[in-house]
Amino acid sequence: MPGIPRSTLRVVGALLGLVILLSVALVAAVVILSAIVAREAVRPPRHTAGYAVALGLPVDPNELGLEFDEWTLEVPGAATLPVWEVRSGQESGVSGQQSAADSRQLSLTAVFIHDWGESRIDVLARIEPWRTLCDRFVLYDLRGHGEATGGGSRLGHREDLDLLALLDRLGDCPIVLVGQSMGAVIAISAASQRRPASARIAGIVAYGPYRDFHYSLRGSLHVGGYPTRPLTDLAIFWLRFAGTRPEGLPDEEVQRVRCPILIICGADDAIVSVSHGQRIAEAAADGTLLVIPNAGHLDVHIVDPQRHDQALRVFVERVENAVS
Repeated sequence: MPGIPRSTLRVVGALLGLVILLSVALVAAVVILSAIVAREAVRPPRHTAGYAVALGLPVDPNELGLEFDEWTLEVPGAATLPVWEVRSGQESGVSGQQSAADSRQLSLTAVFIHDWGESRIDVLARIEPWRTLCDRFVLYDLRGHGEATGGGSRLGHREDLDLLALLDRLGDCPIVLVGQSMGAVIAISAASQRRPASARIAGIVAYGPYRDFHYSLRGSLHVGGYPTRPLTDLAIFWLRFAGTRPEGLPDEEVQRVRCPILIICGADDAIVSVSHGQRIAEAAADGTLLVIPNAGHLDVHIVDPQRHDQALRVFVERVENAVS
């Protein structure tokens, strides 16, 4: 090129090559990191007995003075979900196989569905107000969590069917579903189905539910100090490519739920905005939103226990009156 020294052209060419190399490296890094995010999403930390012992938490309901029965639920895909079934204030001795025959003696059963990265062990810390609100409560590990076997987490994808299979094992009794974040999404999805077990769902308590899993994933990474987009967009792509389609709650699905839903959110939730809970409550046929000031994603029962417990009592009393 006339007028431009060859040395300058060499420098420009070297810089251009460096820019191209760095761009390729950046793209490769984003792709690799997004694959890691997708992999970690379906392989959450396992909160098992060892986790509980290390943190000084109760290992099982017996350590809270509650007698319980433990059994397993076999679900499609050769997965096994461990279950704790606790009778509150009654003699134990009821297994999953016996529950159907004995369920007519119960006025209300609460079934707890934990959040991503948790297990039934974590639910034990939130069980206190329910000890006086129901006759029986059931805790189980979602796929890929706790002591469940048979593969990784499905991030809610078709896990409403697992929950309905569990309800079938519990017999013909009114059920209140208590879900935490992803567990709340699974609970509402199960209640939206037109199946016999869905008809026994008398009410839902949903903590911090989200309408869009991608939003929740971005929030979780942001809180952890990690970059979000475009990592999360690519992570969702990898998940879907592998056959996992993380569930959300579109309005039309929420509208199919006929039982009352109590949605409890923390005003300072940095993972899932209160607007998600508000939108779900508005879409529901019978939805109530309770926002706890100064609370985060899943600590509403700690920040303002009096207001939280009172809201539960009012809701459960309403459900019991409706099914009696």
